[in-house]
Amino acid sequence: MDTYSPWRGFLTAVAVLAGLLGFASGAPALVGFAFGWALLMALGVFASRFGLVGLVGQRRIGPNAFEGDLLTVDVVLENYGRRAARFVVASDTFGAGLADRQSVLEAGPLPSMHRRVLSYRAFVARQWGLYTVGPLSLGAWDPLGLVYASREIPRLDPFEVFPRTHEIESLSTQAGRATISPRDSTAAAAGQSLLFRGVRDFEAGDDVRRIHWPATARRGSPMVREFERDQQPAFVLFLDLDRRGRAGIGRNSTLEYLVRIGASILWTAYRRGDVLSLVAEGEREIMVPPGQDETHLATAMHELVRVRQRGTTSLLTVVDRHREWLPSGTTAVLLLANPDIDLDALSQTLQGLRAFAVRPLVVAVDTLQFPPVDRPPTPVAVARERREALRQCLVDLDVAATIVGPDETPEETLKRTDFLKNPPGAAS
Repeated sequence: MDTYSPWRGFLTAVAVLAGLLGFASGAPALVGFAFGWALLMALGVFASRFGLVGLVGQRRIGPNAFEGDLLTVDVVLENYGRRAARFVVASDTFGAGLADRQSVLEAGPLPSMHRRVLSYRAFVARQWGLYTVGPLSLGAWDPLGLVYASREIPRLDPFEVFPRTHEIESLSTQAGRATISPRDSTAAAAGQSLLFRGVRDFEAGDDVRRIHWPATARRGSPMVREFERDQQPAFVLFLDLDRRGRAGIGRNSTLEYLVRIGASILWTAYRRGDVLSLVAEGEREIMVPPGQDETHLATAMHELVRVRQRGTTSLLTVVDRHREWLPSGTTAVLLLANPDIDLDALSQTLQGLRAFAVRPLVVAVDTLQFPPVDRPPTPVAVARERREALRQCLVDLDVAATIVGPDETPEETLKRTDFLKNPPGAAS
């Protein structure tokens, strides 16, 4: 593909006009000028395309970023041709950026069998979601800057944009504990901590510094100390993807609130050092197993930005299915998309979690306040009554909770100091 500069088009038009006038008037000077220009253009085309021979490029960029991040994208140029490359332009398409096309110039010379890294800065201006980076194209100018030739490298890299997160202060006081609690005594396991569990026979691989000498002397064979296993604070987010909770459009939708609030909850758990996981059922089952590092958080965020409210299973059913897999001491956040639920079933689910020594927290997005999509609008009085019934149920159960409506943006909701605190009237 050739790109024409303004001067090239102007001078070509002049040369064509001169050639026509030369033939018409029999002036050899004008004909010679037109012929010389045609020869110069042919050499320019050859030089620009020849400059791309043996030139290879590849992009280096991370797989994801948060909204508003400023990224550095590297383009690696390698010259496998026999001659040095000059005036090379690398152009890239950054789908999540404000400007679609990004170009960087390598003036050269780039010697044969050499590599050079070019970089451009890109601002993540799009909202959370899935985007692509590419294709990457390499181009070269002729020495006079009249002819530009390019070659496209048809490689598209997936790129995910995560919602901008906010650390939730009130969540930091709600969940987790540093080690096992007294009620875990029946499920104690061997490990490393300051809590002494007992002694056992020495096994291959045991640290000799843990030998219990008095017990060894009594038994007549090596015995080692055994300690309780420390448990990291465990945190699981149950995300409601039931289609009955779908309402609103774009940034003023329940999906937008679910994703942004869920992202900040996961981010806060990660910052606290919790072992976090994500569970949801939409068009497919989403199960991010417990993990703690940055890669694990990225995995959970990856699933979060791909969700759609197309499920047919209620969140309470999802929680009940996974309840027995939650270790005691876990904090479980139920992120509901619809306050219009069976309150008796909700009470049973929350009490069931507590029976397993799991601490429940509830965040409900009030679907009834959003513009309906595939249902008739709910009368204001009915919506208010259902919202108050849910609030009173959570108060009676003494469950830390919040109910979110469209009167506040997700960012404003998350920054509230009373987010995820006990409802008014509940015991602290």
